[in-house]
Amino acid sequence: MLMLLAALAAPADAAELSLGLAADVVVDPADKVDGKRGARAGTGGALRVPLRIGFAEGAALRATLGTTFTFGQDRVEWTQYDGAVTYYSDDHWTLVNSSSLMLGPVVDLTRTSARPYLGAQAGGVLVTSYHSFQGASAVLLDPAQGDVTSSTHIDPWSRDLVPAAELLGGLRLGGTDGGLAFEVEAGYTVAFLDEVALQKSRPELGAVRTAWGYNALRVGVGAVFSL
Repeated sequence: MLMLLAALAAPADAAELSLGLAADVVVDPADKVDGKRGARAGTGGALRVPLRIGFAEGAALRATLGTTFTFGQDRVEWTQYDGAVTYYSDDHWTLVNSSSLMLGPVVDLTRTSARPYLGAQAGGVLVTSYHSFQGASAVLLDPAQGDVTSSTHIDPWSRDLVPAAELLGGLRLGGTDGGLAFEVEAGYTVAFLDEVALQKSRPELGAVRTAWGYNALRVGVGAVFSL
């Protein structure tokens, strides 16, 4: 915070404007908030497009558009026998796609050709979970909504849009006089996903994907182009 205030107080140079393209490895371990829900987005990859707008010496506002694909598990619950018995599945295969738009300040710690930086962002993330149900959980498949025996059939899925926050840090190499630069960056994103209805499941079962915490660690590299 002190570094950000110092940067804001410094006289502004010509506004820095840059656009990047980055790739990350993402890991979201099992959610430990509730022991019975071992939900996790798992491991996968991500693409980011950061836009940085300088507004003071060593300080910038960054907007980041990103998408992530990971393979993990979540918990799905449903009822049978007119709601008398509740069942769950938490060992099915889940593909988690998160698309986010984040905005926040970034501060350069030095003004050398190798510039470490820190930042914080907040925004929204749209999380879609695609499931593959087999065995006991196959009861969720609804033959009225497609051929459940087809390999191209999309099993019941869920989607929710929630607030998210992120802390990040990295190292920018080059680009001090414009032109191409490279960044190595790590980040930690948190969001809480509410319980949502499972789409495309048999409606009489009242299936839901239960609430869980999204806690994603990422590290990656990218190229940055001055505009």
